[in-house]
Amino acid sequence: MAILATGQPNLGAGQSNLLQDSSFPSLIQNSCLNLLIAPGLATHDTHVINNYANVLKNHINNQAQKAGIEPIPLKQLQYNNGIPRIVWTEEEVDRMNSLEDLQYVVVGKFSYGWPELEELRTSIPRQCNIKGECKLGLLRNRHVLIRLDQQEDFINLMSKGIYYILAKDGYSYTMRPLIYDAKFKVEEETTQAMAWISFPDLKPTYFVKEALFSLAPVVGKPLQLDMATINKTRPSCARVKVQVDLLSEFPKHVEMEIINKKTNESRMEKVKIQYDMLPKYCKQCKVQGHEDETCRSLHPELRQTEVHNAKGTKQGTTDSNNEEQGNEHATRRRRAVRRYWKPINIQESRDK
Repeated sequence: MAILATGQPNLGAGQSNLLQDSSFPSLIQNSCLNLLIAPGLATHDTHVINNYANVLKNHINNQAQKAGIEPIPLKQLQYNNGIPRIVWTEEEVDRMNSLEDLQYVVVGKFSYGWPELEELRTSIPRQCNIKGECKLGLLRNRHVLIRLDQQEDFINLMSKGIYYILAKDGYSYTMRPLIYDAKFKVEEETTQAMAWISFPDLKPTYFVKEALFSLAPVVGKPLQLDMATINKTRPSCARVKVQVDLLSEFPKHVEMEIINKKTNESRMEKVKIQYDMLPKYCKQCKVQGHEDETCRSLHPELRQTEVHNAKGTKQGTTDSNNEEQGNEHATRRRRAVRRYWKPINIQESRDK
């Protein structure tokens, strides 16, 4: 039998060449190859380079369109004194927070130790009464990031200044909730906080939610009304919970102008703003809890005053204890005298 030059025998009748391309079609078609290289990138131009930048850009655009948010543009690299730099605007950063679902995020700060992360993922939602979805992860040392999907959980979690998280080892670890934003720094506590504000002079006519949420932005971002305002059981005052910047100015009044479109006349009403339990912030220590006037780092004499007051209190307590002990001994002595003293008639003793 004749042998071909390639080492294969001649094909017989009815046999096909199994080495032809038609017998073994390509496992990956060109269309599938484009999808594998650039998934989701719809194009009919074969000259388009399906690189990672195009894939990332298409992914960001799809995600933004789904959320109804304006897409984030890809930035060009700039150099400032030889240092590479990317420039973003504050509006773009706010859109990034929305895209990453960071609207209702709380940072839990553990200052004196913390349990295992897996244990926190189950204990924090249960002990902090979180009703919706809660995603928890380690942000930095002593800080955990708590992602919430409901505004109600966000407000309720920030309404309390400190939590005691009970762990399996029997210890209660203190956790302070802090509001997260794009300016958050681990070494500094945020200046964002929640507070209640009241409008004691406001007439019940303006207790409408839209009216109160129009007045509250002069202080901060309005979040919710209290139940008495919603149920209309306290017509003397309206209260709104707002998110405030503790370093901003807090006005004491806000003016309302009511215009009569028929007569083109207007009248002014002055509304008083009252702050209920506004947190304090120290610019020196970069922490919440005290202000510059009471900062012991700025005013070391306050420490000496506290030590002197503590000594005086201790001395006063000691003197008081000694006085109480002396009174107790005198009482016991009188009781002993009354128990064993048996008075007799002096005349009878003389006769004897």
